[in-house]
Amino acid sequence: MTYKTDEIWEDKWVNTTCGVCYCGCAARVRVVNGVPVKIEGISESTMGGTGSGLCGKGTAGLMYYHDPNRIKKPLRRTNPEKGIGVDPKWKEIEWEEALDEIATRMKKIMEDDPNKILFTNQTMRASDGPHNHPYFYAQAYGVKNNGNFIIGGGSLHCGNAAHMLGGLIHGAWSIAPDWRYTKYVLKWGSSKGTGSGHSAMTNARLRADAVRRGIHEVVFDPMGNFAGGKATEWVAILPGTDTAVGLAIANYILNTRGEIDELYLKAKTNFVYLIREDGTFIRDEKSDKPLVFDSKEGKIKEFDDKSIAYEDFALYGDYEYKGEKVRPCFMALKEHLKQFTPEWASEISTVPVGTILKVAKNWVDNAQIGSTITIEGKTFPYRPVSSVTFRGAQGHSNGIHQVAAIDLMSQLVGAEDVPGGTMGWPSKRRKYPGGQYERMPRIGKDGVLIPAVFYSHDPWPVHIPSVPCDNNGCVNFWTHCTLSHIPYVKERDYIHEKFGMGSKPEMIFGIAANFIISNSDWDVAVENFKDCFVVQNDLWVNETDQAIGDIILPDVSYLEKDCWSSEIDAFFFSGSPSNEDWYVHMQQPVAKPIGESRFFMDVYIDVAHRVGVLDKFNESLNNYYGITDEELKIKPGEYLNWKQIGERFMKWVYGDDKEKVEKQGFATWHKPIEDVYWRWNTESRCPVYMEFLIHDRRAVDKIIEDTGFELEMDLDQYTPMPSWFVPTSYKELDNEYDLLAFSYRDILHTNNTTFQNPYVDEVSKMCPYTFTITLNATLAKERGMKDGDIIWLENKYGIKENGIVKTMEAQSPKVVGISGQGGLWADGRPIAKGKGSNFCKLLPSYLRHYDPITGNIETAVAVKIYKD
Repeated sequence: MTYKTDEIWEDKWVNTTCGVCYCGCAARVRVVNGVPVKIEGISESTMGGTGSGLCGKGTAGLMYYHDPNRIKKPLRRTNPEKGIGVDPKWKEIEWEEALDEIATRMKKIMEDDPNKILFTNQTMRASDGPHNHPYFYAQAYGVKNNGNFIIGGGSLHCGNAAHMLGGLIHGAWSIAPDWRYTKYVLKWGSSKGTGSGHSAMTNARLRADAVRRGIHEVVFDPMGNFAGGKATEWVAILPGTDTAVGLAIANYILNTRGEIDELYLKAKTNFVYLIREDGTFIRDEKSDKPLVFDSKEGKIKEFDDKSIAYEDFALYGDYEYKGEKVRPCFMALKEHLKQFTPEWASEISTVPVGTILKVAKNWVDNAQIGSTITIEGKTFPYRPVSSVTFRGAQGHSNGIHQVAAIDLMSQLVGAEDVPGGTMGWPSKRRKYPGGQYERMPRIGKDGVLIPAVFYSHDPWPVHIPSVPCDNNGCVNFWTHCTLSHIPYVKERDYIHEKFGMGSKPEMIFGIAANFIISNSDWDVAVENFKDCFVVQNDLWVNETDQAIGDIILPDVSYLEKDCWSSEIDAFFFSGSPSNEDWYVHMQQPVAKPIGESRFFMDVYIDVAHRVGVLDKFNESLNNYYGITDEELKIKPGEYLNWKQIGERFMKWVYGDDKEKVEKQGFATWHKPIEDVYWRWNTESRCPVYMEFLIHDRRAVDKIIEDTGFELEMDLDQYTPMPSWFVPTSYKELDNEYDLLAFSYRDILHTNNTTFQNPYVDEVSKMCPYTFTITLNATLAKERGMKDGDIIWLENKYGIKENGIVKTMEAQSPKVVGISGQGGLWADGRPIAKGKGSNFCKLLPSYLRHYDPITGNIETAVAVKIYKD
């Protein structure tokens, strides 16, 4: 692995892509005598911080290669007992033995029912390999609708609601402020620009420039730490109550101030669509298109009738269509918002009335409705305000309404995908000059944008809930969950029985996801998965491997990986969201694989070949990249490894520049300004009025009645306008369990994988928050607690976790904070073992603790705290 020598026969720099988190920043590695010794950014790339610098954990990535605890040969569990605290009694085996057993088991299960195989994926290593390809892989085995995936904690603690509306509104996976031109930013449970999240260092660089330019940034967060501590203004808010404040601000904009971007609302939203008294759209009987009122001609027409000028779409008015009273749904919104007063919102959220009104006023004042700006010779509407959210605000049982309320503020002033406003990662990726691979969104039913690329399944067109379900995730019923929550739910078997899913999981296969400890109640996770034959490709033996793993295969780290596809399809996820040129980086090996480790994609291909589904996977790859050149397609019967596939596909993507791109390790080309600010150049409409949820509710009601389904779900959330719904955690508060525990991202870490990095561990020990439980200083004093005390957190179900107290003034007195996913215990990761506290185990996993529409888990939990 590593060694000392006085002779230097090689000293070079290799360009690659950082794989320490999902951001995929540009990285170059110094290699001496075949050994990586230093990592830094690539200065000319836009994929990274100032001068394309890396974050601390990125530069510490060397230890992924040098860690002596890496798995070097396949491991087999010899102890049939499974569970937390059980010794697996690992035995090293040969690759052929491992692959033969895996393939034999999978082939036998497939002959019975492919739904009995679950596949893993994870957020931590999204930039450490292909993105969408694992979903195609599962489909090759016969898995339908990507419903058989289990993911590390990133999936449910991350973004189901945010991803759904990011796709519907922006055609993108996530959102960020247009740092180049914005003036006033509201962040709700989001760290965009302050050290984590999508395009972390790119956003940090852009935000730093914006701060120097003088932006005003308001952060709503339970604590004033990594995001709030860097803001112009930190506003303490209770977890999951962002909806209340957002709706109160929207009410101020529309009903108190009355200053809105009417032209935008008429041209770019579905607020002009006419609705019946039951809230559903009036549609043309032949075309099924929603109808609108042309105020100039005084006629009802189809929404996309080219004879209607933007300004002539009616937002107001009462009309009649075939004897039925109808009106624009915008009128319903206007009336709906009146109930959400600042006083009401303050009572729920603890945000002072004066603060709500001040933020609302500043929002409208800074929106500059009606103004324009010219960039690169093109003129666009200029709306320098942005309201963004991610994991924090959307991670609740009311997640869909949290995100919708936060988005509504931008909609009302027209600040969507225009200079200064709220941006999705670009929805358009034009082909590289001379290449053939291009991704462009389409316009679907009702004028809604269909993203060019989306993980798992497209958010539009929506699918009406139905049964029986044909996958373990029951995405036939939960049609809006990007990745399903059902595999983790305590009542999983009951749900399967009621919804006709008779396939009980028998095998789990995929890349390392620490799903036992990084989602919710550990005991539920073990119970749900312990009877499966579990195979993971991993760098170390993690907690999931140790508890329930059967065969663990040694994977290569990103420093040993040859992955041409690492960022090709990630433009809507990890590129620069601003008006900067495209930079797409490859993952190039800087050192030879450790021991007998193999790239997981090559393992996937080998297993697919043995099982007999490789042709189906290869066909999916051909179709995904749109390859029409017969010489470049993978032919039936061909067995190519991932590098060999790249030799062909890179030619398709980059044309004659393939060798040039491979040599420099990245491709770069111009991103047209009209593709950055695309909103007014695309004839799409934002489905802000979520009429489809009315139809979903009707279907859900019928299914529940027909099946006798009795589990608690807050079905009232199936409503078309953002509304206030009490998070499950609040319903469990009482005089004993009187605090809300929540988790937050520590910028030093990526999920729990970086806990094993000695460099990051050393810095973490210097940080007062990484390994501690935070309490408001006044609260701690009242409870007789102080810095350094060991305290216990206990939820209403008897689940406990302990940790070291760190008091702070900048935290709501009604909450308890835990950083990330500590509390680790795997023997195979000795540096990580015993560090910090684990928040996830405290989260109950009953179905009622999940967003009934998107499947987000409620990431706050009612607890009591005490000392031994």
